[in-house]
Amino acid sequence: MRSNPRLTLLSDEDRSELTGVLTRVEAAQEALAAAEAEQTRALAEAGAFAARLAEGSSVVVRDRDMALRGVAAEIAAAVRLSDRSVQRQIDSAFALVNDYPATVHCLEKGLITRAHVAVVEDVGRRLPIELKGEFDQLAAEICLDETPGRARADLEIIAERMHPRSLTERHGEAFRQRKIVRYSIGEGMSELRSVHSTVLIEGIFQRVTDQANEVIAAREPGSGDTRSLDEVRADLFTDMLLTSTPAIDPTGDQPGGLGAITAKVQVVIPVMALMGQSDVPCDLAGVGPIDAKTARLLAGNSHGTWERLLTHPITGLTMAVDTYQRTKPMDRFLKGRDKHCRWPGCRMPARKCEVDHNHDAALGGKTEICNLCCLCQRHHSMKQFTAWKVRQLPGGVMEWTSPTGRIHIDNPPGHGVHFTPEEDLPDDLWAKWTNPGLEFRITDEPADNPHEPAPF
Repeated sequence: MRSNPRLTLLSDEDRSELTGVLTRVEAAQEALAAAEAEQTRALAEAGAFAARLAEGSSVVVRDRDMALRGVAAEIAAAVRLSDRSVQRQIDSAFALVNDYPATVHCLEKGLITRAHVAVVEDVGRRLPIELKGEFDQLAAEICLDETPGRARADLEIIAERMHPRSLTERHGEAFRQRKIVRYSIGEGMSELRSVHSTVLIEGIFQRVTDQANEVIAAREPGSGDTRSLDEVRADLFTDMLLTSTPAIDPTGDQPGGLGAITAKVQVVIPVMALMGQSDVPCDLAGVGPIDAKTARLLAGNSHGTWERLLTHPITGLTMAVDTYQRTKPMDRFLKGRDKHCRWPGCRMPARKCEVDHNHDAALGGKTEICNLCCLCQRHHSMKQFTAWKVRQLPGGVMEWTSPTGRIHIDNPPGHGVHFTPEEDLPDDLWAKWTNPGLEFRITDEPADNPHEPAPF
């Protein structure tokens, strides 16, 4: 497919027009952020005013609530909102201004958006009050360089590592609450909801999605099957639960059929956690934190569903990659390094991405790690058919140039979050992959026996 020269080579007139539009959008975004910060501060002051009205009362809780209701009603009538809604906004603003001052300051200066603030609030909610100040400083710094989606992933890991109770401990308690519940939603339909371990739910969802895509791809022309991806997923999910395996396999005589399709889930494991010397949270790529105990179990699992990424405990950079399914080593390394699409701000997991030659192979680009990265289908197409350009800098850093000439840097995941270990790490700590059975070992000295089992 040929690209349209009008899209890949903007004229000076087109570039000037786009630059003007971009400048207006940026100015509007900055003004909007400043206005939202001002409104947040005003609502927080309304909360403080209500609290002062109740000072000295013998029934402070009741009087403060009544004072807050009265202030909320005053504001609600003026801005044509319900008083309950305004009261919730006052409570949220009061907590935001007092617990996350650095984040509010960044919003006020137009450096971040309200969506970033919502992420900081949501993730920080799980931390005790005495840790929110430190979290606020880290969160504001991360939000300056990342989209809300990418910032959430980093902040969730930070929050889990800051929490006074380990994720392993809290997960053990939460795991006792797993269940399945059903809800009637009318029109002869019901909803089935499962509460279970994140890694298992992610595995289930990825497997049924892969199978649904296979069903859709196997449709015969004129078959009359017009089901959407959601509909096919729901049908397969029900079929597997009621029959254990799909009763009807539309993939015909293809080897394995639907039953052979399994989920591919990528687990990021800091080396000290894998060695059992730390319970720091691990990362289910594209989803969020999981406890170290579960990650260690997955690391020792011999099934082909899970892919393990071993990361440096300080920098977070990928040290080594392993998969029980035999794939090309280069692709394995790229998925381990990139973890997600390398377009600025995109969080599409690397397992769902295509591998792109940064310098087009048709134009002489080499098939080397330093010229390859993971891009999702949407952004791979944009790189090919629009005026966006990319080149890879040392260390896997991607330098994107927009049609207006602006430079956007995308660092490999792991560069943004650094931690100090509780104990000094040996200088010669290393990870080694052994060929027999693709078994993984970690030692601080090379082992004489290449068949020595892993320490987990």
